[in-house]
Amino acid sequence: MKSAFTIKPELAHKIVTDIKTVSGADANVIDQRGIIIASYDPNRVGTIHEGGKRIMDGEVDEIAITPEMAATMKGTRPGYNGVIKLNGQRIAVIGIAGDPQIVKPLQKMAEIAVKEEIQREIETEQERQIVRDMENQIIDIAERMKVLSLNGSIQAAKLGDKGRSFKIVVAEMRKLAEQINEIITQIDRHRTQTRQSCL
Repeated sequence: MKSAFTIKPELAHKIVTDIKTVSGADANVIDQRGIIIASYDPNRVGTIHEGGKRIMDGEVDEIAITPEMAATMKGTRPGYNGVIKLNGQRIAVIGIAGDPQIVKPLQKMAEIAVKEEIQREIETEQERQIVRDMENQIIDIAERMKVLSLNGSIQAAKLGDKGRSFKIVVAEMRKLAEQINEIITQIDRHRTQTRQSCL
């Protein structure tokens, strides 16, 4: 079964680069459609990998491609390709070029590292979503405080001198609502700057 989670091209490129840096081996990351989304050979990106497609279609979990097989399978080269599953769902394939017997252990180690990386990414995104939800709730509270303070100002004006103390409370509510909005704006500004500095 394919997963709703998909590997972003940035993460796929990082996987390929890390494998090359650590082992010197050439690698591909293949998505749920059987398309190479990151590769040691940029010309292969965007092409169909028949072995990866068979894996993602659920025909097999792994495939060792010999030179003879590579000659007959679309978009493949000799190497070892294995599925990455998360919670029982197929999310991608990592393929490593070379003699399948030699590169299979390397592919298995890469698979474990990638699963951990993806799990971290999922958890980070969940945390971001929680923070966004909390921000939206705070913004909603600030907006309701503004409406209450406006209604309070109208009532205080109707009461004249008797509404003077009520007017002070209403003014403080308005100030608090403005402070909350300013804090949320600063958080958004900081988040944007942090994101840009990471690019």
